[in-house]
Amino acid sequence: MKKILLMISCCLFALTSCEIDNYESPNASIHGSIIDEKTGELVGMDVQDGGELKVVELGFANPQTQSWKIMNTGEYRNNLVFAATYDIRMENNNCYAFKQEGVVVKKGDNTLDFKVTPYIRIKNPRIEKNGNQIVATFSLEGGKGNEKLSDLQLFAFSDMWVGNIVKFGLSGGTDKIAFDEPIAIDPAKTYTLTIDVAANQSAFKYTGKNYFFRIGAKASIPDVGTIRYNYSPLVEIPVSYTHLRAHETGRNL
Repeated sequence: MKKILLMISCCLFALTSCEIDNYESPNASIHGSIIDEKTGELVGMDVQDGGELKVVELGFANPQTQSWKIMNTGEYRNNLVFAATYDIRMENNNCYAFKQEGVVVKKGDNTLDFKVTPYIRIKNPRIEKNGNQIVATFSLEGGKGNEKLSDLQLFAFSDMWVGNIVKFGLSGGTDKIAFDEPIAIDPAKTYTLTIDVAANQSAFKYTGKNYFFRIGAKASIPDVGTIRYNYSPLVEIPVSYTHLRAHETGRNL
């Protein structure tokens, strides 16, 4: 009898376990881009401690806020969502906050782009290698026209995630400009930032390797919360170690 009761208990437990675990699986995916509403260009951002969409699935008494991460290119993808209606917002990033309510996500794959106004646009960016220097030239434009400029930096790293969070610590001083007091943004002004690769051999230490660079500009705007860097598009440049050796020895290649 004890064996029979034990077997019945085990069967009931198994049935109960199956019933508890029988949740509906995600049945949709969604992807898209964060786009500058004026230029139509992607708005790049930091992948770490940076871009994310705050998402609330409607239809629950106490809905939880989800986070959909945005790539540093300004694109996002989530392959594990439920077909439902959502409120989606972005805040504390490098563009003016927005909220889009009643977004319907259908079963299967969905595409949804968001048009935003970045705090700063980096105009006509050029990042090139000139001898032992990586040289960036560019101009700036405020998103709405009343923004001020807090600082500028040319970021470098060994992979595509380069930005304010993922970057080399560089010496030389000409790779960034920080203003004691934020200044007005002058669209007619051209800025130049440089990185001396020969003076930073501990960072650029692999001959012939491609390194990644982005220009960052940080705005100063009252009463908008956290402000993160706006970026130029990513540039990949090969840095040859032979140039560093030539710089050390004073030879011309």
